[in-house]
Amino acid sequence: MLYLCATPIGNLKDITVRALECMKEADYIAVENIDRSRKLLSRYEIKTPLLTFRESNREKKGKEILSLVQQGAQVVLITDAGLPAISDPGFNLVEMAVSEGVPFTVLPGPSAALTALLRSGLPAHRFVFWGFLSQKKSERKTELISIAAEDKTAILYEAPHRLLKTLQEMQDYFGERTVAVCRELTKLFEEVLQGTPAELQALFQKTPPRGEITLVIAPGPGKSAHMLPEEQVEDRLKELLNQGAAPSEAVKQVARQSSLTRGQVYERMLKLQGKKDP
Repeated sequence: MLYLCATPIGNLKDITVRALECMKEADYIAVENIDRSRKLLSRYEIKTPLLTFRESNREKKGKEILSLVQQGAQVVLITDAGLPAISDPGFNLVEMAVSEGVPFTVLPGPSAALTALLRSGLPAHRFVFWGFLSQKKSERKTELISIAAEDKTAILYEAPHRLLKTLQEMQDYFGERTVAVCRELTKLFEEVLQGTPAELQALFQKTPPRGEITLVIAPGPGKSAHMLPEEQVEDRLKELLNQGAAPSEAVKQVARQSSLTRGQVYERMLKLQGKKDP
């Protein structure tokens, strides 16, 4: 059997009795980062042999792990924190297990997403989880537009060094929507700060964030009511130009206000000006 085992997201005491028993009795434990996992395993005197399973070796090691299970071994999969397969290469192993008919089960436990949802104080009866936003500009914009139109609480992960950029983008798309920045959950310096994207951006410019961060966004209107309809794009461009905005600035503003990319808005601008893109 393959066991997907949840591990603490911060406080090492947040481990279940079942998880400890399973890891002690297993033939192998597959870990993402040996040094990080050893802190937990050493704390509970778990000496089970370790295998590495991470993004860079997921195909090769995935086949090796499933082969061990097929030969009768008990293998536990853990990630650095929380549940394997949630924004984690463990999902690829699950896909392979399903494809090859390899038996697996889940040992539930800590989850950064659900802990942040409850800790944020925002509505928890309906929610969507986005994981990490794409780093590709066009895909990221599409994701932010979708979240802005979402009528459920949204949860996503972010790295500390990207937080300010993300809050700036949220300001463009979410306006005055309430956002909770949850960091270092379950740890000694756990902190949850709530405000508009602009308020949070001003705060973190003074004090750069540290630690693991989960963002929780309040529900929106359920439709992109604040987004500029595509059929009004050219009218808005004309309006900005008449107000004295430079063409490049007009394109930038309209791209933020609509579902179109900057390139698509630029094409509309060329059409307005009676030019052809060289």
